[in-house]
Amino acid sequence: MRCSGTIWAGILFSLFSLELQASKTDTIYFQNGDRITAEVKSLESNKLRLSTDDAGTVYIEWNRVDSVKILSTMRILLSNGTILYGTVMPSGQERGCYIWQGDGNPRQVRLEEIVQMSRLENMFLSRFKGTLSTGFSYTKASDLTQFNFDGSVKYTANKNQFDFHYNGIFTNDSTKYTQRQSGGVTFRRLLPRKYFLLGSLLGESNSEQEVDLRTSAGMGFGNSIVFTNTSHLFIAAGIMGNREWSGDIEQFNLEGRVTINYSVFIYNSPEVSFDIRSDLIPSINNLGRVRAQIDSNLRWEIFHDFFLKWNFYFSYDSRPLSETASKYDWAISLLGLEYKL
Repeated sequence: MRCSGTIWAGILFSLFSLELQASKTDTIYFQNGDRITAEVKSLESNKLRLSTDDAGTVYIEWNRVDSVKILSTMRILLSNGTILYGTVMPSGQERGCYIWQGDGNPRQVRLEEIVQMSRLENMFLSRFKGTLSTGFSYTKASDLTQFNFDGSVKYTANKNQFDFHYNGIFTNDSTKYTQRQSGGVTFRRLLPRKYFLLGSLLGESNSEQEVDLRTSAGMGFGNSIVFTNTSHLFIAAGIMGNREWSGDIEQFNLEGRVTINYSVFIYNSPEVSFDIRSDLIPSINNLGRVRAQIDSNLRWEIFHDFFLKWNFYFSYDSRPLSETASKYDWAISLLGLEYKL
């Protein structure tokens, strides 16, 4: 019995070893003529993630690749919003490839048209990605202390994406303590021609504007005007309802929402990315009230998966619930540390 068990263990080990070796059969061809054999895991924001036998996980700038051969079935998102499923083979042309979808009619595309790729057989947990960041500052002259924390978890399925996020900024000086917190979940459904549907469940509070709690639910429709490996610009519009509390005051609001978001990625060494989002929120049932918000961040990689981060936000409300509340609030976090999960 022990001999039989040893034989079976040997067979299983051999099969596992063969699978590992087989998985490293994707080939990446560079513009200078070099090539590397590895397992392609994903492509996002101009970074091709590879698993290698000798160096572990490595990242390659997509715009430095001349062609690829990927034998596993991939989910491929093109710059025009088209989603394809198939293997990728060289086309014989510079910066070109064929995508084989199993119907016998390969589709020829340019590499710059491929914005995202992920392995179709990835398990459920591998579809989650996230970040954690925090920052702290103290100014002796004003006795000002500021702490910020934010985190996000993103889940991507075939055409759906869920984003769970939280952000908090806490400030304390010799006279008062203030805080601003926001978080929730947003849902995006990809549609043809770079259109998408949006849904959200959000909550926020802001002591400077005397908002104890504001909860909202909304839906909208948008389009990715610019969608490339190095930049993404989208605009969306929709409607949402919220309920907010300020002291003893409670109010329901029906609002419109227009969002513009721009992201740019630079992957020369070091990795740098910049993101800015602006929201204009006019009230429908409380005419004359307008809210606006701007959020931006700049990330600078200091070593693998660790980033220095700069944040800025500005919030405006033309008619806050409380008469003593400030109409606007803003903050700058000059230095923070972020880790990419």
